[in-house]
Amino acid sequence: MRSNAVGSMAESGRSRGRSPDAAFQRDVRAPAPPQLPIFRSRLQGGLLGRLLLGPRREASMLDLAVMLRTDLGTVMREVERLSRAGVLALRRTLAGRLVSRDEHSPLYEPLARLVMLTFGPAAVVAEEFGRLPAVREAHLFGPWAARYAGVPGDQPVDVDVLLVGDLGRETAFDAAQEAAARLGLPVHPVVRTPAEWTDDTDPFLREIRAGHMHTVVRGGSAYHPGRAP
Repeated sequence: MRSNAVGSMAESGRSRGRSPDAAFQRDVRAPAPPQLPIFRSRLQGGLLGRLLLGPRREASMLDLAVMLRTDLGTVMREVERLSRAGVLALRRTLAGRLVSRDEHSPLYEPLARLVMLTFGPAAVVAEEFGRLPAVREAHLFGPWAARYAGVPGDQPVDVDVLLVGDLGRETAFDAAQEAAARLGLPVHPVVRTPAEWTDDTDPFLREIRAGHMHTVVRGGSAYHPGRAP
């Protein structure tokens, strides 16, 4: 209840004591993200990733600001731009405005696919687990791997990751928590040593190999299919 009240007060007062012009200029000057420079900023890509991917959900402006680790005014400006473009839908409530994706928009499906390839689970998992020296390989498996392979289906509700390396489960869990916080989706790591991964007698690993796999870390560094090494 308190968070709703804070959100309403913050939204109505916006950035009190801060120059709106200065905040707008800072936002406009933010560099384009390296994943795909057609997005205005990394923040916009992260915002779209959180709202367009996974199950449909509504979020308050304050919740998005907290999850994206930015200020409320910046989130509100991005949401307003994207809602005017017909990508996001806004709904007014007594506690403030709630935002969700507009699945009826003709932009939704192609934009969601583009966001998935640039700011989706593969990119986030590659960043979070690729920085761990003990991780030799990381693969998405399950529904997300199928989506990356172009297999149609419902939006997955969580992310399954196979990690190959000599790393502790606590380390894997901490990295999974960071990835989950960025994606807004649960991330489930499965850890196997290199010897266990090459052992073909494990029925669980055989099932993973038989299905779709999407490699995100190979040789201890982020792997980008189709990009020259």
